[in-house]
Amino acid sequence: MRIKKYVADSMPEVLKLVKNDLGPKAVVLNTRTLGKTGILGKKGQVEVTAAIDGSDRTAARTGKKPARQAPEATAASQPARQQAPRPRPATAAQAPSPAPVARATTADPNALARISAQLNELQARIGGSGAGVPAGVLPETLGTLASQMEQDDLDRSLASHVVKELLTDPGAESYKAAGPLKKRAAALLADRMGPTKETIVTGKIRSVIALVGTSGAGKTTAAAKLAAHFAGQDKSIALISTDTDRVGGLEQIRAYGRILDLPVETAYTAVEMRVVMQEHKDKDLVIVDTGGISPEDENQKESLKDALREAAPNEIHLVISAPTGLRQMRDAVDGLKEVGVDRLLFTRMDETTRYGAACSIAIETGISVSYVTNSRMVPGDLCAAESLTLPKALFVRSLNGTAES
Repeated sequence: MRIKKYVADSMPEVLKLVKNDLGPKAVVLNTRTLGKTGILGKKGQVEVTAAIDGSDRTAARTGKKPARQAPEATAASQPARQQAPRPRPATAAQAPSPAPVARATTADPNALARISAQLNELQARIGGSGAGVPAGVLPETLGTLASQMEQDDLDRSLASHVVKELLTDPGAESYKAAGPLKKRAAALLADRMGPTKETIVTGKIRSVIALVGTSGAGKTTAAAKLAAHFAGQDKSIALISTDTDRVGGLEQIRAYGRILDLPVETAYTAVEMRVVMQEHKDKDLVIVDTGGISPEDENQKESLKDALREAAPNEIHLVISAPTGLRQMRDAVDGLKEVGVDRLLFTRMDETTRYGAACSIAIETGISVSYVTNSRMVPGDLCAAESLTLPKALFVRSLNGTAES
């Protein structure tokens, strides 16, 4: 077993030194950031301890498989191996200047896979943060970013993906500033999201939107915001409520109807839904505000499916409150996907500064995000989602602003 230490200015550079010297089969044993300048290197540099079996290194140089040695021969070789002079630690000054990581990965398409394998080995040996890599051994700006993703409830595998990509290619400004690094991290998450889909009402044929979700998700306010939005486009609209349980629910949507000068109907059964849908067949848009249900209540879900069957919506938006935890979001999606959910609509974005769960559920499910909303103001504070909307909000901890701040 050959063990050696390497020091360079960044993790990508030091991993390249390991690969060039020990070959692709080298195993990373330990890594740390130097706390002070000394014979091993300068303060802030990254030190990696790596190892490789002697036979693997010989095979890597000659291209041949090493001959199998008898146990006696292996044992006899130990004293000589122990007497061999210990290699001097490499420093960034001694090491050749590494080529940019982007060119290395272009020349060797397996480089990223090997780096990921080494990082996974490191995590298994010394433990890791929510980003899959110990934040303490990362460059300072990247370590801060990794800690934020963990704190803000971003799924561990997504955070690990972002960290590994940024280790391999942090961008033109490397780790000098947090803003460009956040922008690149947001883009990496946006690339994994499905296409966003806002509602289009042409007026040529009737559109029907149904809002579903758990109690308290903000469906009624979202329905009123959508109604106000399209009323501003001179579309004819009707609101239908199926909420029979929530105290004040019907009064709330009727109040919105009076403010917007729109008709509000109730449909507590599938038969009533059929009747009111027929009465408003000439409308450009019908918005169905369903009552909150438990994702685990089969009776409630069957009643909801009966009502939706009569409403025949073009779109079914699952309304999720942004402050909700990731596990609860997963429960809602798993329990209600059988009713035909094809959009995610996030409400109350102003009531949290942590958007990791919203990013995670959108990426995990692949369901298109339609809108995000702030406040309970009607009309207003309805934003058609873009692929970068949630990732940007995650890294600046606000729906407003950009990932460059």
